[in-house]
Amino acid sequence: MIIYSEGATQAQEDEANGILEVLTVAYSGHPWAVRVYDGGFFIRHLAFPANWGMNCKFKDVSHDWAVMKREIILMAGEWLERAGLARGRFDADQEIQYLEGAPDNVQPGRKLDDVKLVLPEGYHPDTPKLRDQPRPQAVQVKEF
Repeated sequence: MIIYSEGATQAQEDEANGILEVLTVAYSGHPWAVRVYDGGFFIRHLAFPANWGMNCKFKDVSHDWAVMKREIILMAGEWLERAGLARGRFDADQEIQYLEGAPDNVQPGRKLDDVKLVLPEGYHPDTPKLRDQPRPQAVQVKEF
């Protein structure tokens, strides 16, 4: 099981660990990641390949830990249902086939045949061209 918590300060890291504890008790075995930032927190299920998850603002839930805990459990359960996973303990045999509400370009299992590679004119992979002139932005010197 992979779990991850992040916060810019020790207080935010402690809050992220508290949220992660709620998630692991309610939906054990799921690979969760929690990031706490100024004003809210973001919860992500690490089995989904794209950076999609649940965002919650503290102003809506910070007045009471019971309310915040309930909101975390409801949001995570809804996300699991949208991903086609059963609420409860994680089953390693289940895979996210489609996430309801996410655009098609971030869905798992997207074929690479749909991607078109565009290379600059005259490019050949065997003879890469090295830059012999600096970019204009690098030449400019700003005076303070």
